[in-house]
Amino acid sequence: MCHFKISWQTKALALKDVFTIARGSRTHQHNVFVQIEKDGVTGVGEASPNKRYDETPETVSKELEAFDPSILGGLQSPEEAEQALDQFGFKNQSAKIALEMAWLDWWAKSQEQPLWKLWGYQSPTGPVSSFTIGIDSFEVMQKKILDAKKYPLYKIKLGTDHDREIIQAIREVTDKPIRVDANEGWKTVDQALTEIEFLRSQNVELVEQPMHATMIEELKELKQNASLPLCADESFTGSESLDEIAECFHIINIKLMKIGSMVKARRAIKQAHQLGLEVMIGCMIESSLANAAGAVIALDAEYADLDGHVLISNDPYKGLEILENGHIRLSSMPGLGVTASH
Repeated sequence: MCHFKISWQTKALALKDVFTIARGSRTHQHNVFVQIEKDGVTGVGEASPNKRYDETPETVSKELEAFDPSILGGLQSPEEAEQALDQFGFKNQSAKIALEMAWLDWWAKSQEQPLWKLWGYQSPTGPVSSFTIGIDSFEVMQKKILDAKKYPLYKIKLGTDHDREIIQAIREVTDKPIRVDANEGWKTVDQALTEIEFLRSQNVELVEQPMHATMIEELKELKQNASLPLCADESFTGSESLDEIAECFHIINIKLMKIGSMVKARRAIKQAHQLGLEVMIGCMIESSLANAAGAVIALDAEYADLDGHVLISNDPYKGLEILENGHIRLSSMPGLGVTASH
């Protein structure tokens, strides 16, 4: 019986601009790219480690090194793949999703079908994706908006001491709808309510993660009184109670690097919808590979924030499009639909 061969390498993804959020700045993101090969078919996956969750390229590589490839042998379905990887007990969710992503890519390629079609979706076109503007000087943020004028919707990073001035500066150069992400930056319910009331007057669609994920009672109070929809990001990694999330938020942002499984993400979307929650599919700094995996999941979602691949200058993959109207579109090639860009 032919077994899977697994290999991986870390690549530095170079950001087109210094990327700053409330927690810090960076110019590069080091992601781990996985290949699995069997029967002449190669599947690819990507891990984007996040320090907030104690992940680094080294911890991801260590888990991949410890992984037994025979675990993947004989799997017949995505659900079996999820269960098999769960049993291994990954500490790094990004390592787990990279392997599952690679297996799903391989599985669909082995059937010569795009994954979105095998999963029963009628169209490869998903929701409108926002384009993220990181924190910077007012002038630089205005320039970033003007440089990204082809995008119909922006996501603005906040959580600073001058959030209102940032929004006012952006409103000097565009009247397009925006979403804001405070990245846990607001400290009290009163502060959050005051900021949200201002944002409501500025054509803001929603507010992502206004306060720290541990401030559950405060977030419940905030939801009761907020005049804009609230979206969970850091508050939802995939293991939390969705019932409790629904008490604090109107929307959840599911990121594959946090939830660790495309199969689990699809299940979480169904559960969220049953609870009256809307869903956004987001990303870390990722290439077109991981963002294509996110785009498959986004076919079930109301919102998308899948712009990681357009924020980098050396995307090692291609195949995921953001259309002129802002909608994301997968290719019709087998698997996840991406190929190496060079």
